[in-house]
Amino acid sequence: LRQQQQQPQQPPAPPVPPPAVQDFHVEARTITLTKEFNKMKPPSFKRGIEPMKAEVWVLGIEKLFDVFPCTAAQKVQLAAYTLEDEARRWWMLTRTVHQGLTWDRFLELFYDKYFPQSMRDKKVTKFDTLRQGNKTVAEFEAQFAELARFAPHMVDTEYKQACKFEGGLRSAILDKVNMLKLPTYVDVLERAVIAEGNLATQSRISEWKGKRQNTQ
Repeated sequence: LRQQQQQPQQPPAPPVPPPAVQDFHVEARTITLTKEFNKMKPPSFKRGIEPMKAEVWVLGIEKLFDVFPCTAAQKVQLAAYTLEDEARRWWMLTRTVHQGLTWDRFLELFYDKYFPQSMRDKKVTKFDTLRQGNKTVAEFEAQFAELARFAPHMVDTEYKQACKFEGGLRSAILDKVNMLKLPTYVDVLERAVIAEGNLATQSRISEWKGKRQNTQ
């Protein structure tokens, strides 16, 4: 009896609010979160099998998620809020069939609808055969970064990324970069820009000499 009396009494458990009250609080938090997210002016997506528009929308949404604190489930809610017109109707049907979606699963379904696998395969092929050609290094790098998203297995290490980019450079620049055996993508890009600048300078000097000789 004495031991029982010495045991501290546990405080009573807080009352559990009824389901209706719980649902009200969840809905209020969702509304507040959506308002805050809307202040960041997220991109919207409406319709059509236009792969690059779908990709731009996903990139824009994920960019906001990098700085906007939210759970995986809330990501789906917030992204769905930006869908309009035909895309909104697609989502209303999709959420009745697929409940409790994660963000990764949402992206799978979204891409299946608006960026089919056949089109993604074409992007992979385009990346595999990408070459600088007549583009500047900056233009080539922009296209390289855009297409690399569709073939992550080709650039999943620094070494692979550097080799892939270097291999696409045109021969005049490649000859200047390849001899350095650079280990990272950033190093290869930097040296390619420098080599491009040097070649442009040499070209202007040669052009000036040619004009001077003709004048003489």
